Amino acid sequence: MKGISGSPVLGAYQRLAAVTGASQVQGPAPVATAPSPGENAEVKISAKARGLAADGDSAIDTGKVNDLKQKIANGDFKVDHAKIASRMLERFG
Repeated sequence: MKGISGSPVLGAYQRLAAVTGASQVQGPAPVATAPSPGENAEVKISAKARGLAADGDSAIDTGKVNDLKQKIANGDFKVDHAKIASRMLERFG
């Protein structure tokens, strides 16, 4: 008798398992289901994250943004890696 999968190899293994008393081969383990829409997750935002988010609300200088876009498009924009690193250390310590 062939197994459910129709595989002769799996069928032979299952027949051998039945004779020797070994456990039957089973299909893959069930996959965890996604939580229902009624279940809620709790998210906590740290004070530091709130501060960083508040800093992002400052006004955007569109003139500076457009100038940088133009420099990048022209290939004139040069990245000052040392300046970026020092500002990151100042801000995030």
